[in-house]
Amino acid sequence: MSEAPPDQDALLLLQQGDPRGFDLAYVRYAERIFGFLVRLSGSRALAQDLFQQTFMRLAEAGARLRADSDLRAWLFAVARNAFHSHARSRSSEARADATLFAAERMTASSPDGRLALAELERALAGLNAGDRELLLLFGVEGLSYPEVAVVLELDQVTVRKRVSRARARLAEALDDDARVMSKSRLRE
Repeated sequence: MSEAPPDQDALLLLQQGDPRGFDLAYVRYAERIFGFLVRLSGSRALAQDLFQQTFMRLAEAGARLRADSDLRAWLFAVARNAFHSHARSRSSEARADATLFAAERMTASSPDGRLALAELERALAGLNAGDRELLLLFGVEGLSYPEVAVVLELDQVTVRKRVSRARARLAEALDDDARVMSKSRLRE
């Protein structure tokens, strides 16, 4: 006997127009979608607006979702598209400031762990929007390659290559941050 997909219950309720489907999706994904949007946009205020747009879209389109839809990937795709639509409407793409949303949400067991988390957030914020988006979806939000491919409307091979390149650029940014930090400590 095969196991039902994790969101099958929410999808069925959404298709039936039952508000409990929306509630289930919201409970499961609200925090993660909001965190993704904060990191992607660099602005809590903008992220709140985009977050509302994302869940309004679910309320409007939930009854039309196919039974085999991947609800998590669909929500991240809607959130991503809302961000890009907003960015296109402005004269320049929104750049992310270093956000410590993850540090607020996650607890590190030591001061070194909190410092490492803050350095990771700074390095992510310094990446180009495409790399940051890939790493947030794959590395932070834990979407699989197939799910990221759905969100970004790319094939899985391209996603794997882009994730690999984005990881290399993140590692380089972290190395650069470490060099800057060690130089500043030497001056003290």
